[in-house]
Amino acid sequence: MRGNRVVATAGKERLVIGLAIIVILIMVGLTVGVIDTVHLFILGLNAMVPIALAAVGEVLTERGGLFNIGIEGIMLLASFGAVYAAEVSGNWFVGLLAGLLVGALVAYLFALIATYGAGNQVVAGVGINMLALGLVAYFLVVVWGSPGFHLLSSYEIRVPKINVLGSSVSWMIIVVLGITVAVHFVLENTRFGLRVKAAGYNPFVTDVSGIDVYKLRTLACVIGGVLAGLGGAYMSLDWLGLSASSLIQGRGFIALACVVFGGLDPILTLEAAYLFGLLSATGLWLQNIPWAAPLMLRGGSYLFLMLPYLAVLAVLIVFPRRQRLSKEIGVPYRRG
Repeated sequence: MRGNRVVATAGKERLVIGLAIIVILIMVGLTVGVIDTVHLFILGLNAMVPIALAAVGEVLTERGGLFNIGIEGIMLLASFGAVYAAEVSGNWFVGLLAGLLVGALVAYLFALIATYGAGNQVVAGVGINMLALGLVAYFLVVVWGSPGFHLLSSYEIRVPKINVLGSSVSWMIIVVLGITVAVHFVLENTRFGLRVKAAGYNPFVTDVSGIDVYKLRTLACVIGGVLAGLGGAYMSLDWLGLSASSLIQGRGFIALACVVFGGLDPILTLEAAYLFGLLSATGLWLQNIPWAAPLMLRGGSYLFLMLPYLAVLAVLIVFPRRQRLSKEIGVPYRRG
């Protein structure tokens, strides 16, 4: 019975997401035509990438039993590390690898505190977010002498794009789709995935059966950090082409909302990430529409940019309880 309720709830959520996306695209299509609608659809895919990477990584982390609210800080630190490595090496691929490494290291530090140290995971996550804000703002001045932000010095160190119907599309979109399917497959069809889920749902029984819960949770968290780091590196080296202390702008927290909405289902989490990405792109797109010009003079741009955050609040109100979330998530496990 419980399994049937879970499937029914997931089906209802997919229907809600699908209808929301269709309604947005139809409204845009009726307003500006098919070509601009296709462009907006592609912009939504580009905006989806960092949210989806962080969210799918957090799905893996929470499946293992940890709750990393610090993914916003991980993305920010990784974005800075990626730009620095790309500038020094002159190679965008090296920058992406640096972003992955920064994400892994910060997530590993969080995992040590949360598992072996049995620390408060919310406090540790908030600490990472605050530390990231301070460090990035400081090193932007120290390294480049530019307070607030640093633009990439050369287009050559930006991740190459694919041109589709006149719009620049990142090949990272394909990577995100592949990663999501891979994470779903691993969690549902491999021994590692089953062990990760067991560590999240019943760590005591898992530990008694001879599986090291601490190491398993740490590994899942590090992989999640790698994906969040890739999301941060994508924002700086691919999508926006800069490093800034305000670069992430709450996308880490939107990723957390996607995880809650998806109930630790990577596929549903990806769908939610696209919805929020599409709303984010719509907010930017609306600012360039002629009929919206009078609103821009009255602060309407801020209202448009609020769209994805308002959507997060709406989602959490409509779907406040998630039956698929383990009660052990975020609770430190102590061996007897």
